Amino acid sequence: MASSNVRSAEQDHFDLLPFIGIMMCLLGTLLLVTMSMAAINLLQPGEGWVPQPEPGDKIPVLIEWDGEYAVWHSDHGLQKIREDFDEYDHLSNGMWMHYPPKGSAETVSGPKPNALDPLVDSLVSHHDTLYALFAVRPSGFKNFHRFAGRFTDRDGKRRVDIGSEPLEQGKPVRLEFPKEGRK
Repeated sequence: MASSNVRSAEQDHFDLLPFIGIMMCLLGTLLLVTMSMAAINLLQPGEGWVPQPEPGDKIPVLIEWDGEYAVWHSDHGLQKIREDFDEYDHLSNGMWMHYPPKGSAETVSGPKPNALDPLVDSLVSHHDTLYALFAVRPSGFKNFHRFAGRFTDRDGKRRVDIGSEPLEQGKPVRLEFPKEGRK
């Protein structure tokens, strides 16, 4: 009889150590995933666009557009340029008609320099090897075509090839060239 009591006591007992070990591994994995996601969100990662140019293809120059400012990713760093949307038409008498975005048209002796001119001039002078790649934010959708018109001639012909991609409002973006892709 004594042996049957000892046996029933052993049957009522089971070891929780393997179950606890599995639960600790699961909790550790969940903690690792949670901390990784939190670190990624705190760093606010940007988008990296990787152009895949073929030999002889044009190389993109990244320009962010938010509806008011153009951020030019040049070899000298980021340059923020405010667009004023002043427009000019050449008149037959040698004068120019100035159309400010707000106000009425006026006759002037010539167009005044625009802050965007160095960017356009740079792209025009390298039109055989470079093109403008616009990262357009939602706040810039409404006037993007007017902004992109700065890169066309007065007669509507393209002076600079352009491409565009939408981009989230606050998300940083950069071009990441393959090691052999950029000169």
